[in-house]
Amino acid sequence: NVVLACLAHKGFPEGWKLGWRLGVGGALQGSQSLEVLEKDGHYSWSSSLTLPTDQCWKAGSTPCTQRTPTYLSFYHSKYLSRASALVINLGLCVFKSVPVWEVDGLEVSQGVVTSPEEEKEGLYRRSSTLTLSKAGWEQGELYTCRVSHFQHTQASPLRRTGPTVSPTVSLLPPSSEQLSGGSASLACLLTGYSPQGALVSWEVDGLEVSQGVVTSPEEEKEGLYRRSSTLTLSKAGWEQGELYTCRVSHFKHTQASPLRRSQCLV
Repeated sequence: NVVLACLAHKGFPEGWKLGWRLGVGGALQGSQSLEVLEKDGHYSWSSSLTLPTDQCWKAGSTPCTQRTPTYLSFYHSKYLSRASALVINLGLCVFKSVPVWEVDGLEVSQGVVTSPEEEKEGLYRRSSTLTLSKAGWEQGELYTCRVSHFQHTQASPLRRTGPTVSPTVSLLPPSSEQLSGGSASLACLLTGYSPQGALVSWEVDGLEVSQGVVTSPEEEKEGLYRRSSTLTLSKAGWEQGELYTCRVSHFKHTQASPLRRSQCLV
């Protein structure tokens, strides 16, 4: 459960009602304390409301969630022209960091997985992922992770078609030491590209091959990415082929790096 609390002071005259109106036109809710007459002739009192966490989330709170507001209501049958009170919120519905995903300005929930909060040395952390199909990813342009934490909201936007830097591709032949040991490994190095998402494929004499191919995960450093891929063959398999090609696809850009065995000085 979550407890909402509110303190009212400098109230005049007595007989005020203090509570929460959940939804438009709903009745006031919450328990109210007895009014206390202060020395300056004004009254003070408090109110509290206990809600299950899910109901509190749905009710919302204007400073935190910017969704359906929680309204504080006051009324009195007389002295309306002189009626006044100062109100202090002591509890709010949103008490955790809450991530929300948006695609092109519209909130989405399908494909969203948010981890529980974890505490370490008095500080908290959590993660949230949005998983889409490739077609769904390509339909959107602006992806935003919006995080609310008490009265602070922070948005982290990502444009799908932001600045694109193509990778630099280098294809390295097998060494003489490898060949003397009865095997051959070709290495394809991709460096300095952004954003991530570069794909690597291998061809031997124009035919795509997958056996013996190992491609590393992408690594990021200072906003640029790199990865490598190797094609390992037996010495006999290496000698059967002539044209070896590392083909790299990065978004709409494709480049091929060929290597002819007969031109290798091994």
